[in-house]
Amino acid sequence: MTVRWRWVLVAVVLAVATAVAVWPRGQAPTHADPAVHTPDVTALRQKAALPACPKPSGKGTLAGIKVTCMADGAEITLGGGPMLVNFWEPWCVPCRTELPALQDYASRPGAVPVLLVEIPAQSDQASGLDLLGSLHVRLPSVWDPNASVANALGKPNVFPVSYVVAADGTSKRITTPASFDSADQVEQAVRQYADGRVTG
Repeated sequence: MTVRWRWVLVAVVLAVATAVAVWPRGQAPTHADPAVHTPDVTALRQKAALPACPKPSGKGTLAGIKVTCMADGAEITLGGGPMLVNFWEPWCVPCRTELPALQDYASRPGAVPVLLVEIPAQSDQASGLDLLGSLHVRLPSVWDPNASVANALGKPNVFPVSYVVAADGTSKRITTPASFDSADQVEQAVRQYADGRVTG
């Protein structure tokens, strides 16, 4: 290798080293902007316009359990029945059909009160409020971060799932149908399970 080519090689190496030294590198921000990453839960509550959560009354499996009311974020204490308790999650595809069916059922004369319970399996309260608002489902809803309601009812790890809670506080899981497509299905299931014609 001649002296000339050696100097050319040295120049190339120096040029590459300089480029590497000044090349811009990705750098993590020193702090995150909460406004960018945190959903505005207050705005989502206003959009969802959920009704107030039921006040505790009676005894039974759910009496005394503390949860968060999604309408205003306040901690409340649950009571007994009669009521239909529905467990759901925003990512649950059948829930998107079932929630409006529950809304339609709840508006019928003689319907038992419906309580929606969101459990944070793979979601947060903000995504739940967003879905309820977009579906125009306005039913009493609670956020159960400790799965206290689910544990009290022995909820299996599936969504959606509903329970009929009787006036005496006893409960039965609705297994047929597995999820609701219409208010008629909800009404029929509640009648069957509340009347004791089903043992499930």
